[in-house]
Amino acid sequence: LQVALPYKPYFYIATRKGCEREVSSFLSKKFQGKIAKIETVPKEDLDLPNHLVGLKRNYVKLSFNTVEDLVRVRKDISPAVKKNQEQGHASDAYTAMLSSVLQGSSVVIDEEEASKKVTDQWDNIVDMREYDVPYHIRLSIDLKIHVAHWYDVRYRGSAFPVEITRRDDLVERPDPVVLAFDIETTKLPLKFPDAETDQIMMISYMIDGQGYLITNREIVSEDVEDFEF
Repeated sequence: LQVALPYKPYFYIATRKGCEREVSSFLSKKFQGKIAKIETVPKEDLDLPNHLVGLKRNYVKLSFNTVEDLVRVRKDISPAVKKNQEQGHASDAYTAMLSSVLQGSSVVIDEEEASKKVTDQWDNIVDMREYDVPYHIRLSIDLKIHVAHWYDVRYRGSAFPVEITRRDDLVERPDPVVLAFDIETTKLPLKFPDAETDQIMMISYMIDGQGYLITNREIVSEDVEDFEF
């Protein structure tokens, strides 16, 4: 017995500050019949110079009826994003505003004026996010459907949504062998480590209560004495 679970795939795009409405209208007309829904949502941007302060920026969420429509639209948007990032549009007014706030001053940005200066809305699309998440992974994450669990599935016809309820009482959790590890690397201030330039300094791992430490001798030349944590 199989049950269909409708769920719209989606990805996000980032626009220049204040251009979300114009870009949304442009894409709605450009891809009429392919984009099922367009909405603006606040999301954390981990590429900001100091993403830990909790500020968010607006992203445009594009939802689709099929994965094929998503791929077609993504293919058309991708060249514009690449071109704009190469031209430096990704460092937009939002980053300038954040830097100003952190320095204790204020900046007034005329969002409508910024939009009017660009007649080609392709130039206002500066980034794409979560466009490469496979559909089955996207669905399992969003709906919290995971492996190694039992679920009750209730289907009452196409007029009603499918109900999926996890049954934690059916299977007791096993007693697995647990391996936990942590990697410390070099990095620039307020940035995430970059695999192209940063090095691994040390790796600590623990298995069944016994901890171990692996060090990079190019950075940590002396022996590290045993310690508890």
